[in-house]
Amino acid sequence: MRTLILGVGSSILTDDAVGLIVARKLGERLAHRDDVDFGENEEAGFTLLEESIGYERLIVVDSILTGAAPGTVLRYDLSDLGRSIHSNSPHGLNLATVMAFGRTQGLDVPDEVAIYAIEVVDTMTFGEELTPELAARVDGIVEEIVAEVFPGDVAPAAGASRDTDDGPKGTANDE
Repeated sequence: MRTLILGVGSSILTDDAVGLIVARKLGERLAHRDDVDFGENEEAGFTLLEESIGYERLIVVDSILTGAAPGTVLRYDLSDLGRSIHSNSPHGLNLATVMAFGRTQGLDVPDEVAIYAIEVVDTMTFGEELTPELAARVDGIVEEIVAEVFPGDVAPAAGASRDTDDGPKGTANDE
């Protein structure tokens, strides 16, 4: 199943960048997989639709403010979002709305869409680093998402490459 993992947020608004950062780290963590692509989106609206065309599964990683503990990961699907249209801005269209539009237009949009919303502390302060309490949770968030999206996936050992050599194997004692 061809999957796109898409980080969404703003790289200049502290914790709002968590989706972008987690998507990058997922790209590093899952680099050994050839069935997954990674992207970042700071625009939303119709650009989410455009980026997802041709994929069977879309995983969106974004920030959320609900009052839960920083780093809490909440999972949603399109039915949880409802629809919204704000005609004064294409950014006002949420993911459910643009995916529904894509389907009505006959576009090849993903059948499976999951949104991983990460509880944040501050999305209003200009800055390019996460708050310390959220930054401390990023690696755990990455592993939590991997465990749910790709159960059983084991990261290759450090220094291992994607290529395999199926030739004869010997030992140091072979002569």
